[in-house]
Amino acid sequence: MAESGNRAESASRLDLTTHWIDEGNAHLLDNVAPGVFDHAIDPARLKPYLASPANWMCLALHEGQVVGMCMCVIHSHPDKPTELFLDEIGTGDDWRRQGIARALMQLVFERADAENIEEIWLGTEPDNDAANGLYQTFKHEREDAVIYYFDW
Repeated sequence: MAESGNRAESASRLDLTTHWIDEGNAHLLDNVAPGVFDHAIDPARLKPYLASPANWMCLALHEGQVVGMCMCVIHSHPDKPTELFLDEIGTGDDWRRQGIARALMQLVFERADAENIEEIWLGTEPDNDAANGLYQTFKHEREDAVIYYFDW
């Protein structure tokens, strides 16, 4: 755990700011480092994403540039507690392994606690060593799962 603590300390030395994104500060997405998102931000898709209170997005910025992001979706159920799906987390190509993703996940944990969300879950590929290494540094339960993608 000492190693992961060092990475979190390195993120704080980067002079990062973190922000929860909504329609009022979406302009922060105008300057994104390469590799943070899979594709360019599409304003036509961003607007409805931000309009839904079930969608959360937080960003890490360095000198006005987005160098990391985390997106989550709240899942409410009629028969069990509300849970949060950690949908995506990304850091810029030149910003990896500096504690940014860890800092963003911690921000998500804090908000989930404040909103009484009892469970956070995510999925990743078995060979995504960087992601698996990060997730394993947090208290967790790992489950094997099968994912289906439907074409229609």
